[in-house]
Amino acid sequence: MAAVTANAVAHQIPPMSIPAMPRIRPPRMLKGEPHPNQGLQPTVVPKNGNIKWVQGKWRAGGSNAVKNRAATQDMQVAKALRHQRHGLDIYAYRHIRTNQVVYSLTRTLQETKILKQLLYHGKKTVPASVRPDMWTPYFSIHFPPTAAGALEGLFAFQKLRELSMQRQLSPPEDLIKATQEDIDIVKSKLGSPVTLQEMAVRDGLVGKIPKLDEILPKKLRARKLMDQKATSVADVAFVLDWISSGPSPWEKVTMVETSRLIKASEMTNRARRRVNKIRKELEKKAAEIRSRAALALQDLPAHERALLPLTRNAIQQLSMEHHGIIRGRKLDVSNGESHNDLKAPEEYDSAQLREELKQQNLDVFKERQQIAKAAEQGAIEEWFNNNELPITEAGSVWEHVSAARESALKSFDAQDRLNGSETQSATLQTSQSTGANQAHSTTTKPEWAKQTREIKMYWADLNDGLFAASWPGNVVHGALAPFGLAKAWKTKLGLDDEGEFPKGKPQQQYQAVVSKSVHVIGSGINDGWMPKEMANGYTQPPLWEQPPLTEPEEDFTDYPTEQAEMEEFSAASPQEKVASRSAPEEYEDVVVEARPRGFWGRVRGLFGR
Repeated sequence: MAAVTANAVAHQIPPMSIPAMPRIRPPRMLKGEPHPNQGLQPTVVPKNGNIKWVQGKWRAGGSNAVKNRAATQDMQVAKALRHQRHGLDIYAYRHIRTNQVVYSLTRTLQETKILKQLLYHGKKTVPASVRPDMWTPYFSIHFPPTAAGALEGLFAFQKLRELSMQRQLSPPEDLIKATQEDIDIVKSKLGSPVTLQEMAVRDGLVGKIPKLDEILPKKLRARKLMDQKATSVADVAFVLDWISSGPSPWEKVTMVETSRLIKASEMTNRARRRVNKIRKELEKKAAEIRSRAALALQDLPAHERALLPLTRNAIQQLSMEHHGIIRGRKLDVSNGESHNDLKAPEEYDSAQLREELKQQNLDVFKERQQIAKAAEQGAIEEWFNNNELPITEAGSVWEHVSAARESALKSFDAQDRLNGSETQSATLQTSQSTGANQAHSTTTKPEWAKQTREIKMYWADLNDGLFAASWPGNVVHGALAPFGLAKAWKTKLGLDDEGEFPKGKPQQQYQAVVSKSVHVIGSGINDGWMPKEMANGYTQPPLWEQPPLTEPEEDFTDYPTEQAEMEEFSAASPQEKVASRSAPEEYEDVVVEARPRGFWGRVRGLFGR
């Protein structure tokens, strides 16, 4: 009875609501307060060298926090080293099936950068991801390692991508119209000539074979637009001719600095403060990038536990990309080697250049720029009114533009000397043969500005350079290394004249190849980075020597050889051959056992088989 009453009372009590648990939030950090994970390393360091200071705590070297920090640091160092040579090198990759060509500023494929260059031409023309095994190195362009070279490289990179996109989005009519070769390709895919005749009788070829000078079908048109193997080479020759026929490298630098001065003079005080603030942030970021790049070139002290050494895979990848020799967990910069890319490009004193440019007449600079721009536009219009192609046997459009610009600047300087005031005539001098800006002729030039401009091009196949009608004179061509190499310093003991290891003498160091990859574009095949035996495609085999005899050989001169016996047998008559085969006394010791017959063999024997 009591149990029944207890159960009934439990059902009669109304349910009580449980109050919600309050959400516990972490304490809010004030602005400027350092994060606990970014705490500085204490001065007291543990004796165990495997303990690292990561995320504000001492952690073991094999912990996940240390591994994640090492992976992040490897990526930061790689990006910092690439930032130093940003714009100096352009690498082209070609798809082995579709002959699509993409451009990159690094020796390795970066999926986010490559997919942006692949345009949609129909179904399955843009892959979901980049497969490195489907892309092969095509060529590479290397500009001089100077500040002006970086400007020229970025300009060329931009124009190459624009020309590639323009040709695919608005192609010429002769590229998308059917030719006899295209018609033959379509017929070969439909079947044999007999099959085509049968289909023609049944009207099965209607709409399947394009007519001559008709717009190609969608799939065939997409295939022709994606094939950029020849057009990309023509684009490179066009852009390099554009750069080579333009102003000199130092003139480009002074033009950029003068344009910045003019914009700064037209700014308000508020805009100038905003620009100065942005410039300070950029300088701070540049200092951080330099400190990250220095991690690959220096040994970490024992007491520094907040910074981690580079991993083995990362240091080998950096050696392939920047041609540094591995020494432990850092890279060595070899002085005097032309193939070393770890050196920062040669800069100029921007502050001194600005002070010198402030003394020039900026109004004259503006007028000269307008005169030069008008002359260039007029020369381009005149060239294409008389020619259909930018490069002909008579010359190129950029040579014509360069001559027109120089002529216009010379006439402007002569007119200004006649009509100008004493201030203008003092600042303007006779124009150089290259058409250099006279307003900048009094600036102090660095050493690299006095050298001749040379652009290097390395090809996977030198015959591909013949796709262009002509090349500028300052472009040097060479063969491209088939893969990237990583080198490291190795030590060995030197042998004396007697072939023994001398005591007390230091070990000899030599460079050894420790890794290679076909997914990293190499440099020039003759620049000294790749060993000669690898560059030639084979390794010299060791000299063959006859091994010494360990046991005395038996003299078989008294025994007839097998060849002599065969010759003697073939020279005998047929009767002698039969007699020699049927002599029973020769086979007395030979016993021939009959092969036992199985069940079905005995059954066949009953029927006489």
